[in-house]
Amino acid sequence: MTVIVPGDPIEAMLAVKAAVEHQGPCYLRLGKGKEPIIHQQTPEFQIGKAIKVMDGKDVTLISTGDVLSNVVKAAEQLADNGIKAQVFSMHTVKPIDTSAVLSAGQETAVIITIEEHNIIGGLGSAVAEVLAESGISGVVFKRLGINDSFSTKVGSQEYLRKDYLLSVEGIVNTVKSTIRRKTCYNVVK
Repeated sequence: MTVIVPGDPIEAMLAVKAAVEHQGPCYLRLGKGKEPIIHQQTPEFQIGKAIKVMDGKDVTLISTGDVLSNVVKAAEQLADNGIKAQVFSMHTVKPIDTSAVLSAGQETAVIITIEEHNIIGGLGSAVAEVLAESGISGVVFKRLGINDSFSTKVGSQEYLRKDYLLSVEGIVNTVKSTIRRKTCYNVVK
């Protein structure tokens, strides 16, 4: 089963076209509508190939789905603080773009996945598997998403994103603490 989770309306349009042309079953997960447009130009869209949204050398943020808008805003805030984030829209979770993950592991010392999904069995798990089998060492990896537990919380998407650290502020703070962890690890090592 091919799993596609576009990051904005432009990707959604391209994903529908690609799914129609794709041989085999596709699962297409869409937001509820009115998501902001991230891509100012139509990107090249290919099932199984991530779209690089921003360049950076300090950290790689790999996002799937419409939380991409928060990821881009977080990357912009991080840049204002001297942290340059590379951002990928991983619109296809299965098959995962192995080459994008491997290049991220070689280009930056920190990789963080961001998804509005259970952290088990989603984007974070797929990226972790690629990294674990790659032999690349020294990469600090963190998954941001929904923990595998029953939620008793109810609220708007914005409220839940804040609660699960998927808000702009939550992403920024996670990146900063993860980079600090990497720095501490290098000092101790």
